[in-house]
Amino acid sequence: MSLIVSLRVPDGVVVAADSLSTSQTRVEIVAEGMQVECPSCKQKIAAGDLALPPIAFPFSASSFTQKLFPVHGRFALGYFGQGIINERSIHNHLEQFERSSESSETLEATRDALIVYLEEQLLIQYPTYQEEGPLDQYPAAFHLNGYEEVDERQVGVTYEAYVGRQNVLRRRDIIGCTVGGEQKVVQKLWDIGREDQRFGFKYPLFSLQDAIDLSEFLIDATGTFQRFANEVPTVGGAVDIALVTPFRGFQWIRRKALMEVLEDSENDSTIARGESRLTGFRA
Repeated sequence: MSLIVSLRVPDGVVVAADSLSTSQTRVEIVAEGMQVECPSCKQKIAAGDLALPPIAFPFSASSFTQKLFPVHGRFALGYFGQGIINERSIHNHLEQFERSSESSETLEATRDALIVYLEEQLLIQYPTYQEEGPLDQYPAAFHLNGYEEVDERQVGVTYEAYVGRQNVLRRRDIIGCTVGGEQKVVQKLWDIGREDQRFGFKYPLFSLQDAIDLSEFLIDATGTFQRFANEVPTVGGAVDIALVTPFRGFQWIRRKALMEVLEDSENDSTIARGESRLTGFRA
């Protein structure tokens, strides 16, 4: 599980993601040398070994998982589905997707192309999931954030996509906050505001810095709560933050050191091939 925060405020869209990944291990328990007692004669009879059904135990696997990505230099994608598909990370898949899709595509077209790509990858790993998979489970899910023209003005938009046997798609284009993944703590904070408007978030008045600080707070609050709660933490690690504006596209606010190395290496190789790039941006 993860926590992705997409915050639309008047001057831009701020997107944040945690870096913790979780997995499950299956433990099989076998009770050896079982005996049963006859209720009539009280004689004990050997029943052999008894194998119990496997039990799934979740555990935190890594604190350095990348869940926030630039797409075409204009859009920000926050991913909160299955982290490994076909033995490749989502970071690896997003690199391939960017190279195979058109940078001129709109936000909506990019959303559709990404859904098709993920469906194809899921079918390779789970050939029968479209016929036999649970209707209420979504192996891949993401927020795609960017700008679309509405009534001759640029509007910040978040597309929520849940890819599974029956896809779910939502479009958010009003000032506010959308979260994906582990939402319990955030929903409780929102409940406080719904019960008493004095404690609601004033999104229309937010500066970009306010949005950045709130997105980090929501992820940190969730991770800190899980630290003390009676559950396996599913949110944590470094918080990556990006900004999307209609004028400058995608910009990193904070990213893990490894992403700097990987993206700077990509920039260097692009320059070596003689291709022009805008300085100061990470695409």
